[in-house]
Parts: sequence; structure tokens; C-alpha cells
Amino acid sequence: MNKSYITHLLIMFVLLMFASCGLHRSTAEFDQSFSEIENAILVQHHNPNFPLPNIPESIVDGQERAIYLSKHYWDEFPFNDVSLIDKPQVTEQAFVDYIHVLKFIPFKYASRSIKYLFVQAQSNPNMYGHFASLFEKYYYIADSPFCNEELYIPVLETILKSDMLTKEDFEKYDYQKEMIHKNRVGSKATDFVYTLENGDWKRMHALKSNYLILFFSTPECSKCVSVADEIQNSDVLGKVCSLNSFSRSMLSVLHVYPGSNVPLWQESLASMPKKNWIHAYDRARVLTNKRVYNLKKLPTIYLLDENKRIILKETSLEEIESYFLSKE
Repeated sequence: MNKSYITHLLIMFVLLMFASCGLHRSTAEFDQSFSEIENAILVQHHNPNFPLPNIPESIVDGQERAIYLSKHYWDEFPFNDVSLIDKPQVTEQAFVDYIHVLKFIPFKYASRSIKYLFVQAQSNPNMYGHFASLFEKYYYIADSPFCNEELYIPVLETILKSDMLTKEDFEKYDYQKEMIHKNRVGSKATDFVYTLENGDWKRMHALKSNYLILFFSTPECSKCVSVADEIQNSDVLGKVCSLNSFSRSMLSVLHVYPGSNVPLWQESLASMPKKNWIHAYDRARVLTNKRVYNLKKLPTIYLLDENKRIILKETSLEEIESYFLSKE
């Protein structure tokens, strides 16, 4: 194993440690966090194919240094050298470091940097398309540790206004833009009708609970069963559920099957949690046919407040636990 590869692994470890950091934090937090990873990013490569900009020593504030780097990150990158598309150790590694830098600056500066990157990439349609695909891979694909739909929006807005995309790519990104604007964090989750095992139907918005976890899954999904068990056995969520009473529900889980094989779903309920869970299916297939929710992967999990506003979207048990721990 050569030294450069070891260095790459160490740097990726540092980067992924901070992958869950938010965009909106205090200046002190920006300073500390960016300082911790700045040297790793700046010294990791001395590759002539990708010279990094030098941040002026006069800029000492951590957030300002990150903003400067985001502005000038791609200034020396040879966008016309399409051979770099097939060299992920150069281009894709640089891209991963770049989007990590964006996590340390306010949204408006990150958005400007993204838009400027595509201005620079316009010199070559192939490279333009490559960067669009990298943003899709890291910002839109649900399993990415960098998944960030809010920052993916300026990507889509920019590339869809250009004439650099193929018809096929335009249609794909246009669809993503439509889906990504549905059920955004802070908005009221779209209401839908769900049907219980006994045939009764109810509306999601009518469900009374201070907090509601929406859990979309299918019987064929083994990971769904394991995640459901983890939610049920979570000590953090168990403390929240302990506040449930006959007159008040602090936390409930609405488990919804969006598919059509109802007998298989009914059979699968034997392996699903019971206490504090409501199991239902989408009899009218509205979730699928009308694309009410963007079910990119299963399980898909949302956390809603008592007014059915979205607190966490396409989230995980770990993020839900962190949310409730922050409320203590």
C-alpha cells in the first residue's frame, strides 16, 4: 500500500467525520471546524493537474478562508482536459474535498460557488456533464454521506438553464428538480390517506401526535425490518415514547407500505414492532402513482412535528436520536 493511498484514506476519514456538519452555524464553529480540516485539504495533493489556490495570509478568519477557497478552488483546473474525467484520483477526489469546504460556509456563498463552477465548466460539454453527475452522486443519491438536497437545488437550477445537457440528462434533472421541491424541510408534509389492516382508512394529517415518524418500507426489504427493530429498541426514542399516555401521544411511528402486494405486507407484519407503531398501506397507490413522496430508497424516514411540518427528511435513526437529545 503506497503512501499516497494511505494519505488519501486518512484524509477521507477526517472528511467523513465532519460529513454531518450543518451549513448554518456560528462564526466560532466555522472557525474551529474549518481550521481542523484546512491543512488536510490543502496539502493532500501536489498534482500538477490540480493546483490548489493559495489563501492569502491576511485572511485569518476561518469562515472567510473557507469562502475564499470556495471562490477560487477551480481557478487553475484544466476543464478542457477531458482525460481527467477518467482520473477520479484527481477530479473526483478534488470534488469531494470541494463539497466538504462548502459545508463550512453560509448557504448563499456555497450556492454562488456552485454556480460559478458551472460557468467555468462551460468551456467543455463533457466536463460540464461530468460535474453535473458528480453533484448528483454526492448530493442527491440517498446513501451518500454528503447527501444535501438544499445545495443540490442551485445545481439543478443552474444546469437546467444551460444548453449543455443532452435531452436525456435534461429530462432526468428536470424530474429530480420536481421531486426535490416536494416535502422540503420546514414545509408541511403532503397529506395522504392510509389504510389499516382491518380496512379502515385515515388521513395522515389527522393523526394526533407531538412527533410523528413516517416510515416507508416494503416487505421485501430486509434492511427495513432491521431499521424498524433499531427504532423500536432505541433507548433515546424509548424515553420519548415513555411520555405517551391515554390522552397524549408524544411520539408515534406511521409505517406505510407503498406497494400493491397487500397479502405479503399483511404476512410481514408479524416481524414488525407493535407498540407505538401504526401499520398501514396505500390502497389507492397515490404515493407511487402521483409521486407524492420521493421514495429514492427504502426505508425512507421522515420526522414531523405536531403540525406535520417536516423536521428531518429522508433521515436516519441516528439523526432522529440526535434531534431528541438536543431537546433535553
